[in-house]
Amino acid sequence: MQGSNFAKTMHSPFFSALALITSAAGLALAADVSNLSSCLKTASANVFPGLKEIAIDVWKNPEIGLDEHHAHNLVVDYFTHVRPGEWKVTPHAYGMPTAWKLEFEFRTPATPPNAKLPVIGFMAEYDALVGIGHACGHNQILLNGLAAASMTRQALIKLGIPARVVVIGTPDEENGAGKCQLQKTNAFKDADVWFMAHPTSANAIQPMNARINALTDFKAATHQEAVRKAYEALVAVRDLATGGLPGTSSSVVPVEEVGMFECNVVQGEISLGINGTSLETVQQIVSSILDTTYPGVSFTAAYDNDGGVNLTAIGPGGHASESTKGPLVLTIETFRALSSQDGISFYLPGNTTLGELGIIFDIRSRYTRDLNSVFDAVKAAVGTKADTIETDTVYPALEITPFLPGLFTNLVKTPDFGSQTWPISTFAPASTDAGCIQNAVVDPATHALVGADKVIFHPNFNICAPGGQCAFNHEPAFHDVAGTEYSYGQTEIVARALAYLAVELLNDPAMMANATAILGK
Repeated sequence: MQGSNFAKTMHSPFFSALALITSAAGLALAADVSNLSSCLKTASANVFPGLKEIAIDVWKNPEIGLDEHHAHNLVVDYFTHVRPGEWKVTPHAYGMPTAWKLEFEFRTPATPPNAKLPVIGFMAEYDALVGIGHACGHNQILLNGLAAASMTRQALIKLGIPARVVVIGTPDEENGAGKCQLQKTNAFKDADVWFMAHPTSANAIQPMNARINALTDFKAATHQEAVRKAYEALVAVRDLATGGLPGTSSSVVPVEEVGMFECNVVQGEISLGINGTSLETVQQIVSSILDTTYPGVSFTAAYDNDGGVNLTAIGPGGHASESTKGPLVLTIETFRALSSQDGISFYLPGNTTLGELGIIFDIRSRYTRDLNSVFDAVKAAVGTKADTIETDTVYPALEITPFLPGLFTNLVKTPDFGSQTWPISTFAPASTDAGCIQNAVVDPATHALVGADKVIFHPNFNICAPGGQCAFNHEPAFHDVAGTEYSYGQTEIVARALAYLAVELLNDPAMMANATAILGK
């Protein structure tokens, strides 16, 4: 049963009473939304093609966080010049050069001028990853937010529903926690409910984990000494992670600050130079370490111009949340096997003059309250080997709020939305700075969600075509997936489903009350 009839069946007594109160106050009764699905299909045909062109342009021209000027200008110019007058457009919003805001308000002749309108917010991301473009699919998040909001806008007008819609373009989700910075400016005060959707390799409504990065720097009188200190710390943290970290489903993944790196992207290629041993010895040791527990990893080894053996480990890269054995782990285990032998030193090929090396430890745990204990354990493992150890912005865990997931999963089961089955999962696959907006309050004993500042609905949706294997987010191959026609089609369906829920919430005070019941507790 689709959302409108389903919701009214569940909440008809409360809805009827509230409608009488609303009518007595001089506001219009809820509109008839029985044809909402067809209304949204018409709206999609009108708005989606132009917005898809923006997403394609953003995919072709990837920009890293806080540098998304082209993406910013595309959106601002489109709603200023191509579709002028539909939205109030604010470029460079909230003091962030690449943030923007769209606002729309609709009142019928019967709406009192001072009546407070219900509001729904949508969020859009558009930052890319260093070196691998839109391998997290944020071009599709941009498209989803703009399309869902635009469909909602047209449906409100067509059905005569007084309401407001707000869309905020949020820069730098990957590294700088742009939403956390915007939250400090009270950017999300307009709405109690905020929607966004994230492309990935499987449909699911699920929580997202908490994250913080430990930024470490290793210095020494020589380059070789600095590399040894850094790798000794990497061995210690790896042993810590293998032995068991504090908290629930905690992980720590290192990223080496060489070449093109990003704090939550496992590098697909890492080189370690080894002096004082033969090429044959290195090949034998690495071959004995490399097994099926290193998915997709291979290596090459050869003498180089620095006078030693250049071991280069190659793998698929990927998201730091996966905690799989990748190229860096292979070099760590090779260091472990050789470091105790006399006369052996280590270096970074082609970079032997610097007397320091930076390592980022990407730290995650299922619940925000456990991050400090995981960080303390990592800090203790690193010990005095690091000259400095600092942290960046906390990404709080994003929890599943009640009510909306059930409405959404029932809706997408229907033929109009592809007859899709979406699980509601307890597994947290990654993290998001949307946790800063939600600010979830979790019972320390049961981990149950007991309160929040805002309702965030954040479904993850599959953009991988059926019949084949698909890369996961942050693997280079996912960039190609995020530019396929299939992926754009999937985004249209999810955007239309979010618009459906948004219109129902804006039209039905009982539904809105149920959706926001967790707030303020």
